[in-house]
Amino acid sequence: MNQKLLILFMVLAVSGSVRADDESRRPLLDGRAAQHAMGIEVGAIAEGGATEYAAGGLMPSAQGLVLRDRNGMTARYVIGLFIAVASALAQSGPKSVESKSYVQGDYLVTETTTTYYSEAEKAQMRAATNGAIDGLFSAPYSDMELHVFSRDALGMGNASGYHLNFLCGYGETLALETGFGFGNVDSLVDDAGMKAHVRWKYFGMPFRASLAAGPFRIALAYEWNWLKYGATKDERRLHMNSDGTAEEITAVSHPWHLDVSTILARRILVSGGVTTQQIQKPALGYFATAGVMF
Repeated sequence: MNQKLLILFMVLAVSGSVRADDESRRPLLDGRAAQHAMGIEVGAIAEGGATEYAAGGLMPSAQGLVLRDRNGMTARYVIGLFIAVASALAQSGPKSVESKSYVQGDYLVTETTTTYYSEAEKAQMRAATNGAIDGLFSAPYSDMELHVFSRDALGMGNASGYHLNFLCGYGETLALETGFGFGNVDSLVDDAGMKAHVRWKYFGMPFRASLAAGPFRIALAYEWNWLKYGATKDERRLHMNSDGTAEEITAVSHPWHLDVSTILARRILVSGGVTTQQIQKPALGYFATAGVMF
């Protein structure tokens, strides 16, 4: 009995020393952990220049909090729920609707034929949905990233609102992630002595490619914004009130983000990068975050 206890104690001591050695060998700047580690980040964010929140030459400064669930369950659950609801709506809706009109006597007659999915087709759709959701939970990468901006309590910038993305993806050397996101940020910017509102609206799909390169993680992201097609050119221009004061300009774009991040001292996640609303004639904005990983 004593021999078994001695052997168990030696095994625990060796395993403990191995873990300690592994921990001590982790680099001061860890790009691999920034890519592959699982954790919750709580920190601060600051943005300025020609970011996605800028429009009409007006460039708000945005400051606030960042909350991020990297490689956790939040994005998987939310995207899975979105897929399940979309599949249920598709199954209950019509498969096709055909209408034809013809003249009968003094009347114009319109006949509409609606075809619904069969039970076999619905079963196939449910199986495909289950497979897609299973794929989410087996994907090696996921990300829920929330930015909350404030003009008073949470920051000293002139923007107030939120920016939220959910992503999941696959890859070995290069990680490819996509999902959906939405946001609404209202900025109160000084324009030649007048206060102007710059309103940013977002509902769309983010796409991101990232890799760990030595001590850093490098990521390139593109946010496709559906609401850009709903804003007319007049809405994107600065309107003037009757008294000559600036009223509002709408900011909608498909921005690109290039950022470099790392985990410092095994606990602090820092990142910084640039944003542009277009590749052809880029005007650059900047952003930086710092937070603690749990």
